[in-house]
Amino acid sequence: MAGATFVAFPIGPILGGWLLSSYWWGWVFLINVPVVAIGLAAVAALTPESRAAMRPRVDLVGVAASAAGLVGVTYGLIEAGQDGWSDARALTLMIAGVALLAGFLGWERRLTRRPGGQPLLDLTLFSSPSYTWGVLLAVVPILAMLGILFTMPQYFQGVLGTTAMGSGLRLLPLVAGLMAGAVPAAVIVRRTGAKVAVTAGFVLLAAGLSIGATTSVHSSGLFVAAWMAIAGLGTGIAMATAMSAALVEMSEEKSGVASAVLQAVNKTGGPFGIAILGSVLSAGYLARLSLSGLPPAAAAAARQSIFGGLAVAQKIHSASLLASVQTAFTHGMDVALLVSAGIAIAGGVLTLVFLPAANASPAGPQARAEKEPEIVPAA
Repeated sequence: MAGATFVAFPIGPILGGWLLSSYWWGWVFLINVPVVAIGLAAVAALTPESRAAMRPRVDLVGVAASAAGLVGVTYGLIEAGQDGWSDARALTLMIAGVALLAGFLGWERRLTRRPGGQPLLDLTLFSSPSYTWGVLLAVVPILAMLGILFTMPQYFQGVLGTTAMGSGLRLLPLVAGLMAGAVPAAVIVRRTGAKVAVTAGFVLLAAGLSIGATTSVHSSGLFVAAWMAIAGLGTGIAMATAMSAALVEMSEEKSGVASAVLQAVNKTGGPFGIAILGSVLSAGYLARLSLSGLPPAAAAAARQSIFGGLAVAQKIHSASLLASVQTAFTHGMDVALLVSAGIAIAGGVLTLVFLPAANASPAGPQARAEKEPEIVPAA
């Protein structure tokens, strides 16, 4: 499944850029409808049926509390990325979301301990250190990779002047690296062990991001492509092998819930990373932006984003402001990439310290050892 996902994934940046350049922007979302329909049909036709020995009841309280909590945290993080971490609305949403998630865990613990209780989240999954740390470590590459996905399209279009289509094409080295690292993940784990493989992935990711943090307004396309490919390779290896470490000990009966929890945590990391890196990028951009002599309204527009600054520079025909905006954004981007590299380094340290060495290579039946986890890159 991971192999098929990564074979199809390169189409994404190209197709998205083509749609944005040629048609209504809403097609970027609507194009997913037939893909989902095909996926549903394929699952219905090709996936073998499997059922637990006992069909559980739906934990409606758990569903409502977890959904509301994740919505609160996610929107709070998005607001923080846009309006700053001191924004009252963002803080309220995050606090409320965390409180709901804490209540959800308390309720699930209560159901787990109750005779005959059927919790939405089986907390006994986390009795396995391999699963617990595999889940947590699988999120770290996403947080780090968002430094690229969040900043580079803006760099390509705002600094290099490419179209949305051109921006998508320039992301292909990252995608190629992801495929090269993730597709053979199961083989890598069997030969080196998950601890070594995940650590190596984080080292490559940190190296690529550190090199990327030296990108300037005048950097060549080959330079950018090279460091993005290295970062993509590290991301693919680290994320896929961490997921493998998390799921390799799970029984078939628990594998569905275990995979669902893994994907939920995986997706929650996206807005968290965007909020952090968005704030870092904004701070770096504003620190280097020179707006002296501009009217207040124009200065405010330039502070909003690189594209606001470009619009102002073009409107008043100011080459100096154009250069200031592009240089300031590149500085903020480099700082964000450096923070992403720090996240990757932290992931490598956590892997060495906490990922159990006893589970360094897949154990159990051969069929389980060869099972490859489903990898869905964060967008």
